[in-house]
Amino acid sequence: MARTKAKYYVIPFVVFLLLTELARYFPDKTFSLYAIKSILVGGLLWFWRTHYRELFQPISTSQFLLALLGGVLVFVFWIGGEGYFPMLSTPKAISPLEQDFSSPEVVGAIFFRLFGAVLVVPVMEELFWRSFLMRFLIRKDFQNVPLGTYTHFSFWVVTFLFALEHFRVVPGFLAGAVYGALLCLSKNLRTSVLAHAVTNFALGVYVLVTQAWSFW
Repeated sequence: MARTKAKYYVIPFVVFLLLTELARYFPDKTFSLYAIKSILVGGLLWFWRTHYRELFQPISTSQFLLALLGGVLVFVFWIGGEGYFPMLSTPKAISPLEQDFSSPEVVGAIFFRLFGAVLVVPVMEELFWRSFLMRFLIRKDFQNVPLGTYTHFSFWVVTFLFALEHFRVVPGFLAGAVYGALLCLSKNLRTSVLAHAVTNFALGVYVLVTQAWSFW
């Protein structure tokens, strides 16, 4: 039964990772593949939305403000730490403005990049990392573990693995710790989802304003 429930958390994450890996081999298809994976994974999350009861928990004003603060903190550290910390590899800076795109295609590429980063990725990742895996590491029947339950092992293993998912591993570690701490404090997944979305939205705006495309 636990395995059946787990698929709703694992499959969207795996699909997104596989399509991300595929884009490494087809750099000229980076933006079209991002649009495809955003639509596909977003569709899966919507189709299975009734299985994610934690996403429908009301968020209080204090939790909302805490999420905004956490999201901005991660963004500032992510940008401010550039050049100071080692990276797993050097991210490629691929600009939609330098592709053989028409104006509508450029707008579409930017739209889907923001759509995926702000609306799809935070939901998908927080469901997988902090709603599923952080509880699964405590007990296989993870849905019987209260959301936001803290153990040293589950919290820091998830934070470490979350960091390895990113080129910028040190800011990624901080981000994982902040989003995890928000969940443990609030017992509300929407708090960590919102913080994650705020970080990604701020990064998106920063990229568009400065054209520092390597952050995308």
